[in-house]
Amino acid sequence: MSENTNEGSVRGAAAHEVLFFFLRLIGASIVLYLIYYFLVGKPYVQFIALLAKPILSVFGYPIIMTEAARITEDIALNPFVFLSLVAATLHVSWRVKLRGAGIGLVILALANTLTVTLVFVSNYRNSEAWWTGTELLNLTNNFFLPILLWLVLLPIRSAFSFFRDRNA
Repeated sequence: MSENTNEGSVRGAAAHEVLFFFLRLIGASIVLYLIYYFLVGKPYVQFIALLAKPILSVFGYPIIMTEAARITEDIALNPFVFLSLVAATLHVSWRVKLRGAGIGLVILALANTLTVTLVFVSNYRNSEAWWTGTELLNLTNNFFLPILLWLVLLPIRSAFSFFRDRNA
């Protein structure tokens, strides 16, 4: 019976820990979104468009900044999702978090640059095949990549007690 009681208390603690992680995630997301919206959103969008400009010139196409800004606004939220995950994670040193956040932001900026470039190329070429690949990349960048980077760049196993307590 004591084993069942122990198992129940471990499950309760894990549920409590996950709940507070999600509350921290929501709080971090709100704060970071406000920072993005009021301070860094427009410069980030312009930065991604400027990174895409020389890549597009390799294909022989110009970049239209207003269109690039419109496209980038649709995909530019993945860094703040990633940073929200990083900020919500406890039991990881700030140096590890900063290193992971820096590497993750560079990867996300490059992924967003590639997406903007491919949107323009597929549009200029009027190619359904290019557009399909671009949409797949866009979905991957927006939904999968921030979570993958969080899992890979931060020691998540040490951040949650239900991973630390196991002997696996």
